[in-house]
This record gives sequence, C-alpha cells and structure tokens, in this order.
Amino acid sequence: MNAFKSLTLLTRFALAAFFAVMLGLSTVSADATLDAPLTLRNHVTINGGSIHLGDIFDGFETPRSGVSGETIVAYAPQPGRRAVFDAKWLSRVAQRHRLDWRPTTRLDRVVVERASTVINAEDIVSALRNEIEARGNAGAIDLELSNRNLLVHIDSALPPTIEVVHLAAASRRGQFSAIIAVPAGDPQARRITVVGQMFSVVEVPVPARALRPGNPIREGDIKWKRVRANTVRNDTVTDANEFLSLEPKRPLSANKMVQRSDLRAPVTVSKGMLVTMIFRTSSMVLTASGRALEAGSTGDFITVRNTQTNTNVDAKILGPNRVEVATLRQLASSEGNVQ
Repeated sequence: MNAFKSLTLLTRFALAAFFAVMLGLSTVSADATLDAPLTLRNHVTINGGSIHLGDIFDGFETPRSGVSGETIVAYAPQPGRRAVFDAKWLSRVAQRHRLDWRPTTRLDRVVVERASTVINAEDIVSALRNEIEARGNAGAIDLELSNRNLLVHIDSALPPTIEVVHLAAASRRGQFSAIIAVPAGDPQARRITVVGQMFSVVEVPVPARALRPGNPIREGDIKWKRVRANTVRNDTVTDANEFLSLEPKRPLSANKMVQRSDLRAPVTVSKGMLVTMIFRTSSMVLTASGRALEAGSTGDFITVRNTQTNTNVDAKILGPNRVEVATLRQLASSEGNVQ
C-alpha cells in the first residue's frame, strides 16, 4: 500500500514537472516572439501627417508586448518633402517605448518622405485661362508665370483641383497677379500667390510639314498656328494666299513662322542653264547665248556669262530660258559678234 502511494506521488510529481517544463518552454517561446529584434528602415515613403513606430522599424507585423506599430512618434514632413532622423533621436524613441533596439553606429538614420500629388505651372495656367474665358474674354491670350518651374505639392489623398480666388491684371504691360487655392472648395486649402504676364495671340499660316526649295507650295502644305502677337514681324507671312504658287528659297521647318523673304516664285532659270540673252536699245533688240551662273525666278536679277565673250553681266529673268541684260554699258568691254 505504501509502495502504491509512493508510485502515485512520484507520478504526480513527474506530471507536474512535465507540465512545468512545457509551460516554461511555452513562456520562453512567447517571450521570444514578443521580444523579436526590430530592424531599422533606411528609407520610407508615408501618407498622412504622422510618423508611426511601424514606419521606422520593421518587426511590428506580429503583436508586441506593451507597444503598437501604430504609435505616433513624430509629425510627418510637408507633402513632397522629407525628414531625416539620426541615431540619437532613434535611440531616444526606442528607450521611451522600451524597444529592444540600439543603434549599431552613430551613422544609423531613417529618411522619411511624404507622398504628394503635384500641381505644376501648366496646370495653374490652364486654370487661370479658364477663369479669364469665363469672364467673357475670347481666349485670344497666352499666359506665362514668372516662375515657370513652380510645383505645388499637396497631400496625395486630396484631389488635384485648383480654384482661382482672386485675379487682377494690369492692361498696359500685360502683367497679372492671382491667388489660387488647392484643392478647390476645401476650407483648409493651401493659398498661393502667382504672378506673370498676359500676351495677345494671333493665328498665322505655317508649313504643316518641312518644305524644300523646288516644290511649289500648295494649300495642303499650310496650317494655322496660334502665336504671340509680339513675335510677328513686319515681314512675317500672315495671309495663306501669300504662300500659294510660291516655293521656299531655303528649307522651311514645320510649325515655324515664315518670312516673305523666305519665299520666291518658282525657279524659271536653273544654275548652269543655257539662256537667251536679250539686249534692248531704243532702236534695236539684240540677242546672244549665255549660261546662267545662278538660279532665279521670273523678275529676279542673276549673273549670266556670255558664252561667246566669256564676260559676265547682270540680267533680269523674263521667263523660262530668257533673260534681259540690265544695261548696254555692261557690254562695252565685250568683243565678238552678237547675233
């Protein structure tokens, strides 16, 4: 009987020891999970106005004792900006929240960048133009901001809309100032003052594609383009009819304004062509054979060499293969028979 009791007590002790060991192992294992080391993040992009422990450290994916990855530790930088947190600051945060983390070197740091939606100068100009047109203008203006590289960053969760709160223009110099709010209709919208200049615009005909000499310009080669009025020169072609039946003197680029001096009538005499030279006086008309040393159109003056005397004279092109010597004086030094 005593032996049976001893066996029973031994069995109970063994079971108690077994469960104690198991519970101890379980406790150690759980503590190990909760106390798993944290890893520092080097660079992180966040949304919103606060920085949390989970933004700075990796390891909050599983629950931890006494602290949450959602714990706020700092204000976020402005949208589109970044903040740098050094080893000293990170060490103080870890100690304050009893985290199992220490900096490995004094160079440890975290760069936190805040995501943003970007509104650029082109977006602002478009909103200003819409406002001006809504006030009754026909839209025959162009706008240019003084700061053409302006970028406005707003919270990525907000809509990229623009409201023109105020617009004032100085008509004499074309300068304007405006106050815009982004996003539109938001009581806490960010207000920005922009300044710039207004330009009157006109439409001018320009080549629809690159044009080369030797090809008469046709209606299909021309399109209309809006340009600033102050860029149009006195010699600029402003009437599409001025193009027709003419050809370029030199290659013309697509979408570029053309000067009248860039155009000419189609070439009627090519360089090296044999032409009939006409000499006129009050009492007679003489002709001779010559070779054109330049190309030209009807009405142009070119240099022609007399093939019999090898002398050069200036002559006006009358038409295909026909030129008229400008003056008889130019023949004074020539010798030979003239037919």
